[in-house]
Amino acid sequence: MIFFILGLLLIYFDKLYFVEYMFFFFNSCMVLYVLLIDWMSLMFISFVFLISSMILLYSMEYMNYDFNSSRFLMLMNFFIMFMFFLIISPNLISILLGWDGLGMVSFCLVVFYQNKKSYSSGLVTVILNRLGDLFIILSMIWMLNFGSWNFILIDYYINYNYLFFIILLIMMASLTKSAQIPFSSWLPLAMAAPTPVSSLVHSSTLVTAGIYLMIRLMKIFLKFSFLNYLLVISCLTMFMAGLNAIFEFDLKKIIAFSTLSQMSFMFMILCLGKIDMCFFYLLMHALFKSMMFLSAGILILNMNNNQDIRKMGGLIDCLPFCGLIFMFTLMSLCGFPFFCSFYSKDLIFEYFLMMDLNFFFFFFFLFSFFLTFFYSIRVIYYLMMMNYSMYNYLMIIKFESKFLIISMLLISLIMIFFGSFFMWLMFYKFDLILLEFKFKILSVLILFFSIWFFFEFNNFLFSMKYLISMFNIFFFSMMWNLLFLSINFFLNNFLFIGFFSLKLFETGWIEYNLNSGLIFFFKKMIFFIQNIFLNSYKVYILLFFMWFLIIFFFNY
Repeated sequence: MIFFILGLLLIYFDKLYFVEYMFFFFNSCMVLYVLLIDWMSLMFISFVFLISSMILLYSMEYMNYDFNSSRFLMLMNFFIMFMFFLIISPNLISILLGWDGLGMVSFCLVVFYQNKKSYSSGLVTVILNRLGDLFIILSMIWMLNFGSWNFILIDYYINYNYLFFIILLIMMASLTKSAQIPFSSWLPLAMAAPTPVSSLVHSSTLVTAGIYLMIRLMKIFLKFSFLNYLLVISCLTMFMAGLNAIFEFDLKKIIAFSTLSQMSFMFMILCLGKIDMCFFYLLMHALFKSMMFLSAGILILNMNNNQDIRKMGGLIDCLPFCGLIFMFTLMSLCGFPFFCSFYSKDLIFEYFLMMDLNFFFFFFFLFSFFLTFFYSIRVIYYLMMMNYSMYNYLMIIKFESKFLIISMLLISLIMIFFGSFFMWLMFYKFDLILLEFKFKILSVLILFFSIWFFFEFNNFLFSMKYLISMFNIFFFSMMWNLLFLSINFFLNNFLFIGFFSLKLFETGWIEYNLNSGLIFFFKKMIFFIQNIFLNSYKVYILLFFMWFLIIFFFNY
């Protein structure tokens, strides 16, 4: 609440604070810690703290019977702390502290359950995130020539040609952290973590770090032409995520693909230059995505840790509060009128229709919208409207604890009732949007068409799945083979290079010659000296020195 009120004051007075704290000064080298306090950072911190506090309250009940629950809560607090460092940092050094910390703690949380699947998923996650860290480190090295790492002032003291490479590296780091093509494969694998972790990761911390960094640097990005390529990447990622969600039956992975789709949606509007719209949708997405994961966690808990939506059904009767919240979050994801994301998503949709773009972007944008509606209706149908399955009938527990309900209630109320409030707060200066009536109602028409299409073709698609099962397994479910490429090509080669360098350098000829070889050489020398001093050789050496001294004395 304190951060939110301070953010309101900074919006009202239109101010920001740039704070530098100098640790030490040595030979013209200043070691500084820099903070950027403006309305954007304070608003985002307030949302992160609100969501994370509710998730921690939820975790007290959800992870209560876990043997390592205290370690889990400690790792979650580290996660929030590193995200806080990242949000308030306008400096690449301090950003790397939060950026690298997020990757490290996410690895610890993904492998929390300590089985083979968790370890393989955690390895893919941490290596692809390390790739993003590598891009940040390279941009830091490039900026080393210019006397400052403060990227917020980067435009004033760096040449245009050098600026292009620095901004390109930062963009690649953001794509890696926000899981855009070709770095998308780690996002569904990170679902091996506990559900509260997924809720925090996908709403307001790890996945949103890349888009937040892009929002901060967007005024500089708009000077360069590679945003057109970023627009193509975001369109393809949004399309791919929607297709994967249609063919997926794991509930948490469907929500993960929806996160991937919404991240691409944010990148898309960011490429068109609307920074405030993107940030507004980022906040609204954090609200409903955290609620989506928390309600899905209760459903999974009640289904005896089963995540297959084909084995669920009729949950609105068994778990009414949780089922209602889950349905509200899916309606908010679709941009249903008067929910929180309607005010941002509908605005972005109308602005996109006003842009002078080609048919490629319009097709992928509108078809991805349709896919979003389609997989949301599909999840509602499987979870709420289908009949009870036998598995359901035997295993349902009907467990809704007061901690779980209280933790979801506050964010749910904000998600349902406060969308208009945040819109008037952020957009006190509106762009004029002029569209024909048919374009104004296009999103509603796509929604009704997707409902009709789902109920008309659901059985047909389900039967077709068996006919194209091989194609489905190796193309749609594998994220257009990105999973295969990242694991079998990139990851295996990366590990092979590591094993080869270990063999060559640490346990190879360098180890033999430098470490073992030197030890062997000194050992031989010590044995030789010992032979001299412990045997009769010392007599001959003493005689030789005496002869040498006598010759030297007489010559002198």
